[in-house]
Amino acid sequence: MTTADTQHQETRYKMVTVTVDAEPVEVPKHTTPNAILGLAGIDVGTHYLVRITGRHQHSFAGRGNEEISVHERETFVSVSTGPTPTA
Repeated sequence: MTTADTQHQETRYKMVTVTVDAEPVEVPKHTTPNAILGLAGIDVGTHYLVRITGRHQHSFAGRGNEEISVHERETFVSVSTGPTPTA
C-alpha cells in the first residue's frame, strides 16, 4: 500500500462530530444519511435527514443510502415521515 493509499484510508474512516437535532453525534467523515440517523438513535424507517447550511436545507429524503462526506460541526435535522398530528 502506498502512502497516498494509506492517507486515503485514514481520511475515509476519520470521525467528525456533527449535530443532529441539536445533539452532538460522532460519525465517519464518509457515511450515509441513514447511518447518521442511526448513530443519533433515530429510526431510519420513519425519518430522513436534512443538512442545514446557513439558510439552505438539503434533503436526503429517498436517498438515505447515498454516500456523502460530512465535515466537523455540520448541522443536520431529522424529519419524520409519519402523519402530522393536528390539534
